[in-house]
Amino acid sequence: MARPLRGLLGPALALALAGGLVAGCGGGDGGGEDRAQGLPPADLLAQSAEAAEAEGPFRIALEVTGQVDLSDPAAVPGGNLLNGPLDISGEGPVDPPDAASLDATAEVSGLPLQVNITRIGDDVFVGALGQDFRVDLPPEQVALLDLGALYPTLVEWTTSPAEEGREEVDGTETVKVSGELDAEQALAGLTPLLGGEAPTAAQARAALRQGTAEFWVGVEDLLPRRVRLVLDADAARVTEGVGDVSIDLTANLSAWGEPVDIAPPPNPRELDTDQLGGLFGG
Repeated sequence: MARPLRGLLGPALALALAGGLVAGCGGGDGGGEDRAQGLPPADLLAQSAEAAEAEGPFRIALEVTGQVDLSDPAAVPGGNLLNGPLDISGEGPVDPPDAASLDATAEVSGLPLQVNITRIGDDVFVGALGQDFRVDLPPEQVALLDLGALYPTLVEWTTSPAEEGREEVDGTETVKVSGELDAEQALAGLTPLLGGEAPTAAQARAALRQGTAEFWVGVEDLLPRRVRLVLDADAARVTEGVGDVSIDLTANLSAWGEPVDIAPPPNPRELDTDQLGGLFGG
């Protein structure tokens, strides 16, 4: 069964709710050993996903651009804010599986808006314009903010991985691996965000125009330092009320295993997504 699109579109959704809406030195002690040498690309990715899940907290720095076209935004929770171009950058700590806090900038009407999005357990908080809110989201959309699942999910979706050579990421030697996304898993992952039923394999193949993933894995500890997703789909083939969806997401992952402190804002106001849209002009 395909994983939902946890950690992939989740930041875009959460930051869109806030306003229409790192640097990898990494943890682990590889002792200088090149643990990636000789590993087939598929094994390298599998072992790096296991290392990431075992290591615990980390920091993430995200850059997301793209477009989501909804013909009926009102039919999707938060759709009035999610609909349109994506231009988001954010950074913050992650404590898997259910805690994260991102300070981010999103372009709203051509102007930058500073926001914070925090998830703690089943609660999602948004801070912007000097105000903090607890946003009432469906459980399936709260689950999208499992940023710890970003890397393992992309590994699971990737087919025919191939090594692309060695590169440095912020001073750390890495192996770069690229591959194609499995269309059925990737498009099934969109459904919690955009509504509708999971597509058949034939529908997913027809809808996915481009789907690629790139991974940069530290050679000494096999921890991921960077991941990039590029996805372009005609989502109308799999979900009513949705047109083209394009995403270009890059995430730098760092500070593996270092303690983090993620706390809810004091005295947040209660809002649903429709109220939040009105507040920010959505």
